[in-house]
Amino acid sequence: MYSRRPKESHRDTIAYETDMLGFCGQALITSEYPTPEDMYVYLEAFLLHYRNLTRVFSGENHRRDDLSTADAVAWAGRGMTPEETALIRTRAQELDAKYFEQISKYLQHCTQLRHDHDRGWDVKIMLNEISPIIEAFELAFPR
Repeated sequence: MYSRRPKESHRDTIAYETDMLGFCGQALITSEYPTPEDMYVYLEAFLLHYRNLTRVFSGENHRRDDLSTADAVAWAGRGMTPEETALIRTRAQELDAKYFEQISKYLQHCTQLRHDHDRGWDVKIMLNEISPIIEAFELAFPR
């Protein structure tokens, strides 16, 4: 049996996502891989956590039970200030619009697109784009 570490709170679930994003991003940037498949595992995990976080931070298309900045009261016990909304949600909405659909199509289904329009992912740029959002989130909602 395999399992991820237990989560102590809803906030801890988001911390897990940010930790895994950072781990996979650094592994992609700094590691050499014995086989291409080793790199593919890190890339797919990076993209999954990136997509999850842009959706949490952006508040876009959240369902009732999703952790989302659209309803921070449900998991943080308080709403977001206008300043937090500008630093987190507004910035994340741009990344969500830029990447969510592309990542979903790349990962979720075996589609013709995966062959016809295969693409590369600039992990360094993506990390640079999301890092200020994560930092603002960590300040607003400490672990």
